[in-house]
Amino acid sequence: MTANRRSSGDEFEHRLLLYLTSLTGEKFLYVKKIKNGVWFCKTVKNTWVLKEFPTREKVENQLSLINLLFTNGFHLTYRFHPIHAKKVCFFENKIYGLIEFIKKGSSFSYQTKNNRIQAIELLSKFHKTTQLFVNEFSTKLSLFDQIEKWEARLKEFNSNIPQLKKFMPPYYIEVYVEWAKWSLHKLKQNKSYFDQQEKCVIHGDVAHHNFIYNFDQQLFLIDFDLIHVGSPVIDYLQFTNRILPFIEWSSHELQQMGIIKNLLNRKAFVIALIYPTDVLREWNRFIKTINTKEDKIQSLTYLKEITINQFEQRKSFVNEMINRI
Repeated sequence: MTANRRSSGDEFEHRLLLYLTSLTGEKFLYVKKIKNGVWFCKTVKNTWVLKEFPTREKVENQLSLINLLFTNGFHLTYRFHPIHAKKVCFFENKIYGLIEFIKKGSSFSYQTKNNRIQAIELLSKFHKTTQLFVNEFSTKLSLFDQIEKWEARLKEFNSNIPQLKKFMPPYYIEVYVEWAKWSLHKLKQNKSYFDQQEKCVIHGDVAHHNFIYNFDQQLFLIDFDLIHVGSPVIDYLQFTNRILPFIEWSSHELQQMGIIKNLLNRKAFVIALIYPTDVLREWNRFIKTINTKEDKIQSLTYLKEITINQFEQRKSFVNEMINRI
């Protein structure tokens, strides 16, 4: 290969640059790949993020959601490029969305109490806003079924057990499976709790990286790839599962958060906290990508932390939740 020949990636980005300039009428100076399906895009005046979507329906649902959020007073997220009011980005047989780039301030994580409180308050504001227009999505988004999701996760985990035994003692596998089965059994007996809650558009992925501080230190909620119609409790349940490792599985810390404190008085919510969703999710993901993971050692270190190192804390928490029930 000669020194001045473009790589296939460079050729693609060059064509993409020309396409975006033609589509929007803005002079795009360069595009730079951030990760698979995501590009950083710079114009003379603005900065955008180009994101690939799996279907036209997915991007149209998110466009509709963002427009309705802003119309109803929720501004703590990104906008799509104005061109999307007229057109969908369709380039080389793939669908894209051109999204406002949010200049980041300090990093966000669940490690600090202040961050956790800000995140759940923002999530609550998001739910209250989407409740106003949830009927707009009744035929566009599926109704989220937590039990069905977790049954599938447990089934996959069980099928992975022969490989899992290479990485952790059978005792841990047995206990996690036992907790998962017990929780699912009890949840089925209390399924009406989720059905009776007022519906909204739920976010579906409240991992810490979907909360970011902008340059003015306002907290923004981003990435709506997993939106569904459902009870806001679904997001709060996932949020609680996400923060527990950062508060050393302390129910006392959970009681300091108003929304979670109230939910801890609900039997179905407490039952759901016993399901070891993070352990099952992360091990399933690891096994699925075991032959391609370049960061295998780092992944195993993290998996050991949540599976074994935190086991006694988790076990005490589970026993406390069972006593609460």
